[in-house]
Amino acid sequence: MPSKIKKRGKDSYLLTVVHEQKEYTKTIQAESKPEAEQQWTLFAAEVLKGKVLSGDSDKMTLAQFYEYWKKHYAEDHLEITTRTLLEGVYDRIGAALGHIRIDKITPKQILNFYEQLRAPDASVDDTPLSQAYIRKHASLLKTLLNTAYQWDFITKNPCDKVKLPKAGRSSKRIPSEEELKQFFAALSTHKILKHRLWVMLSFSLGMRREEIFGLKWKEVNFDKHTLTIALAAVYVPKHGVVIKDTKTDNSYRTISLPPDIVAMLADWKEEVKAAAKRRAKRNKVVVLDDPVGPDKWLFTKWDGSVAHPHSFNSFLSSFCEEHNLPLISPHTFRHLSGSYLLKSGLDIATISAKLGHSDKSFTLKTYIHELQSAEEHSAEVMQGILDRLKPSDSKGQAK
Repeated sequence: MPSKIKKRGKDSYLLTVVHEQKEYTKTIQAESKPEAEQQWTLFAAEVLKGKVLSGDSDKMTLAQFYEYWKKHYAEDHLEITTRTLLEGVYDRIGAALGHIRIDKITPKQILNFYEQLRAPDASVDDTPLSQAYIRKHASLLKTLLNTAYQWDFITKNPCDKVKLPKAGRSSKRIPSEEELKQFFAALSTHKILKHRLWVMLSFSLGMRREEIFGLKWKEVNFDKHTLTIALAAVYVPKHGVVIKDTKTDNSYRTISLPPDIVAMLADWKEEVKAAAKRRAKRNKVVVLDDPVGPDKWLFTKWDGSVAHPHSFNSFLSSFCEEHNLPLISPHTFRHLSGSYLLKSGLDIATISAKLGHSDKSFTLKTYIHELQSAEEHSAEVMQGILDRLKPSDSKGQAK
């Protein structure tokens, strides 16, 4: 334990205060030891109130600390997709609070920032931000300041005194069963096989869009009727399509294929080979590279590079407009997959594993509305049981 008061010169003293395993120092001028002790008492009070930085801390603005955090943490620990997303989120934080020293940010300033985020014209197109997106800003700000506290740049995190904004619930429209029947009726007449295959992989297997475009032929086992999901093709602004591992360890999975999907994959494999032969004949070259080799992508551009995952959205947008159908996104098909499996009686654990969720509780939370519908139906079933158990009168009628 360092001495709390140490004489440094004729009238100079070094004051040291230890609080919560952190050391704070200050050099003062005093004519005597008693005077130095009085100043130490005042200094210790400031430390306890959180008004003093530790001695080796730099007095950075939030903008400067954000750059420091990116260099010393984000670049080594976060994927490029996450870093790019956070860049967009930080833009608003930086505009509102970036110029303020991190040790001077107050709960009131944070509350004012949250109020700005809730403004009806907060987004770039003068519309409100979603509750989920507002929460992303609050979470990043709290993470930055919590890291600053852990690294001894500040003595407390002002976000600790401010509640995170509520996450809110998604209000995305889910198509009815009748609308889904109309969609698949129209899809059955669609001539482009890869488009039909995108939809079926998303709906029948619950695959994420990025997982579909991250598939290689070696991951399709035609003998065992299985598909291994190991990679994801993600579009990152300014970087293009980036190949990365699946979202979580649970996202890496091998799933069984329905016979219809196996047949579609086999047809697609033959179509890819036939297209390669036509190109070779047209260009008068000999095909030496197998277009459906183990390390080839299932869905590619003309040059063999991985296809853009957003092409799935583009197809759905034009297809739904053409057939006068409500717009359905790739993620909606994934959600519908889980909903229909649950309605069919499959257990939560199996559905969670099939969809590649990180844990069963997330699956449960996502599909709780389906469970509520089933619970309401259980009351009807029980009433039927009670009716059958009621005693009958002399004429054989239930009382």
